[in-house]
Amino acid sequence: MNILHVVRQFHPAVGGLESYVQNMALQQQKLGHKCAVLTLNKVFHGQEGVLPRRDIVDGLAIHRVPFVGRPRFFLPLVPRSYLKEYDVIHVHNTDGFFDFFSLMAGKKRKSIFATTHGGFFHTRNLALIKKFYFRLITRTLGKRYSALVAISQNDYNVFSGVNDNLILKPNAIVPPGDFVANGPDFVYLGRLAPHKNVAAIVRTFARIKNDSGCTAKLHIIGPEWGVKRKDLRSLAQALGVDSDIVFHGFISPERMKEVLRNCGWFLSASSFEGFGMSMLEGMAVGLIPFVQPNESFRELIAQGKVGACVDFMSPDRAAREIQRHMKLVGESDRENARKFALQFSWERLAQDTIEIYRKYGTW
Repeated sequence: MNILHVVRQFHPAVGGLESYVQNMALQQQKLGHKCAVLTLNKVFHGQEGVLPRRDIVDGLAIHRVPFVGRPRFFLPLVPRSYLKEYDVIHVHNTDGFFDFFSLMAGKKRKSIFATTHGGFFHTRNLALIKKFYFRLITRTLGKRYSALVAISQNDYNVFSGVNDNLILKPNAIVPPGDFVANGPDFVYLGRLAPHKNVAAIVRTFARIKNDSGCTAKLHIIGPEWGVKRKDLRSLAQALGVDSDIVFHGFISPERMKEVLRNCGWFLSASSFEGFGMSMLEGMAVGLIPFVQPNESFRELIAQGKVGACVDFMSPDRAAREIQRHMKLVGESDRENARKFALQFSWERLAQDTIEIYRKYGTW
């Protein structure tokens, strides 16, 4: 098959969704299919300016198009030639691309698919407008798709009724390594975005340090995405823990392994997660997760039976809960975390997705 994956942001943007699309396309190419990525020509939280129309990353062709509008509500200016060139068009998330390909490809009975990735409910900004848009526009245009893939049970529930062919297929992960981490340090993996509430992690970590006097450090790994490292550093300094927090930004896989080997605990105060990929990546090397009780995290904690949900919006209470759970963790818990996370295989997900194309596509 000649497959076009469509995603709002891609290389050089870095994040869970970008990683998902890249891994899916590369895995499908390993299965003998030809894949390319269509994305916008600007990174919303970067300094690159307008990006080249065409690029190649890891052997994967990238096509970039201009757009009008804002990051969440935009109209991509996509040439109609893309509709003719590809056998399958796979849109990731429900944004301007989702609407465009529903209107254009749906009329021509093309094989178009979409993966939910949590929709556009990552923040409460414009919540009423988002709900109205979802109920009126997304639900209507979603019916034109050959099938929709929900990445979590929560997404499946939210998108129920949008399309008759709604399939639950959880995300997959690439394990950071094949070791079991058992160090003293804490780590946060992900973008520095407002809905990730990294400041709440800093406050909770400060309470843990003050309560226990431990020598552990907190590693914050990820690019700026609306939240500045300098502001988090100022908060850490005000709380007296600036020397105990390391802000790494985006780091290479090799450096990631070095950092994670010194860690034992994964923290996330995110108010919303489409799936919880970074949490599973941490669990894949034995990290024990302490995470905000959003729908996706609650689902994964219940299934994995390792770690706990704690409310980081109350740093004092969260710190006490984390310390209490830490005392109960043994080596078997780390092995159980790894076993659970390693179930989410890319090879299996890529093959299952190809089978979805074959079953529901219009040929």
